[in-house]
Amino acid sequence: MKKIGIWKHIIPGVIIACIAMYLTYRKTDAAQLLSVLREMQWPVLLLILLPLALSYVFRIIRWRFLLSPIGDVSVKDAAGPLITGFFLNSLLPGRVGEIVRALLLSRRTSVPRASSFATVVLARIFDGLTLAAMTLIVLAVLWSKLDSTTRLGLIAAGLLYVVVLLMLLALRKWREGTARVISAPLRWVRLKALSARFEKLLISFAHGLEILRNWRDTVRVTLYSLCVWGALVISVIPVFWAMHLQFMWYYPLLILVLAGIGMLIPTPAGTGTVHGALVLVLPGLIGITAANARILALLFHTTQFMPIILVGFVVAVKEGLTASQVSSIADSEIKDKGFNPGKTAD
Repeated sequence: MKKIGIWKHIIPGVIIACIAMYLTYRKTDAAQLLSVLREMQWPVLLLILLPLALSYVFRIIRWRFLLSPIGDVSVKDAAGPLITGFFLNSLLPGRVGEIVRALLLSRRTSVPRASSFATVVLARIFDGLTLAAMTLIVLAVLWSKLDSTTRLGLIAAGLLYVVVLLMLLALRKWREGTARVISAPLRWVRLKALSARFEKLLISFAHGLEILRNWRDTVRVTLYSLCVWGALVISVIPVFWAMHLQFMWYYPLLILVLAGIGMLIPTPAGTGTVHGALVLVLPGLIGITAANARILALLFHTTQFMPIILVGFVVAVKEGLTASQVSSIADSEIKDKGFNPGKTAD
């Protein structure tokens, strides 16, 4: 594998990020920006670290619980792959970190890769549903201030997560039948080989959905997800304190929802796209100046992503993960348009 391998996955996202950052900050008044920075209470930002760390602790607890029907995974075995996965998601497009997380866990334990990956996706689905609930709260509070296009977009995003969850429930209850229905469009366009492989993947994937069999366990996973996002909500508050900004209880929810939308565009850690979403929307909805919105976007993004990038890099090195391995996994994902459980990990 050539050394340039990993960079071909990073560079496109970096280019998009640079364009987005330019468009977001091109009209920034430097003097006004410096004035805001001078008045900042920088030590207050340290208060972000504890709730941010707790959000990852709850993610680890939730993942172990999702894995429990498949195998008994220790905190140590779950923590390394999870943190490494989030680190890679902050650098590479396409959620490559999710696949790497499943592969690393399989290296450490006897958990099959497809089942491990299914629990990763399921955790993300619960994240999405929690974010959808937060979106509904924001919609209810700010309904009169939102234009019709924004309202429809937010509602559609929430409904999409619900549809995906229903699909997963169906896959868990009627594995073969649901898998055939989901893969049917590929057969309709005469991609029978790809349809058969996708159907086989879905059936294997269903083994990781065992936790949905019991409604009590589903409620427990939901509570863990609320803890994850509750910690993230708290982690946003110190940014407002540090900037001496007026604070309302729903502001952190709004920021996390907008950040989630910005993350849909594949740039490293949502750089540029998250900033753009916040700077574009916040002044009109919470009444802050454009200069404050730009600073808030920078502080929020840096404090949310820099810690996991720094810690994740150290953990990834300890996991023995190399750039060539990550590039190989990313190439495989692009080629197959998904996770192939039949492949071996390096």
